[in-house]
Order: sequence, then structure tokens, then C-alpha cells
Amino acid sequence: MACTLGVNDAERQIDEWATLRSRAISAEAHPTGARLVLPAALEADARDLAQREAACCAFLSIQTTVVAGRVVLDITTDEPDGRAVIALLAGTPLADG
Repeated sequence: MACTLGVNDAERQIDEWATLRSRAISAEAHPTGARLVLPAALEADARDLAQREAACCAFLSIQTTVVAGRVVLDITTDEPDGRAVIALLAGTPLADG
């Protein structure tokens, strides 16, 4: 389990996640990850960031869907240590599991 980004790129991407989640309608943790619900206007930004994150952190699975006019990001992992990364990205506590 490893992220392929360099330190500066990783910091920039973490800042992008912070900006995205600051505009979230909701964020909730679950045993294998987290779900962020965002306004529809953020769809392009959410898809772009999710695609870049999935490319650098192959241990994550990120699904982006539009449901009832909202963008839903489901971030999951089978890696126990990956849950901490998801908590950082989604701004959620680690869920029991």
C-alpha cells in the first residue's frame, strides 16, 4: 500500500480534498471507507479529483455517481491501513470495522 505522489503533489491534493469537503452536504464514515455527498455543481471537480486520487493510491476504490441531483463519492478500501487515508481525505473519523 503506497501513494505514488511526491510530497508537494500530495500536499496539494490533500488541500484539494479539504476544499471539496468544505463544500460537502454530508460526510459519513462506514467500516470500509466513507461517503461524501456534494452539490451537483461540483461534479466535474469531484470526478477529476477522484480520478487523480485513484491513480496515485491504487489501494483505494472511488466511485462517483449522481443521485437525486447530488454527487456521491464512495471511497473504500480492503486495506486496513487505507482506512486512515480515507478518513484524511473525507474528513471523517475512522469507523469501527
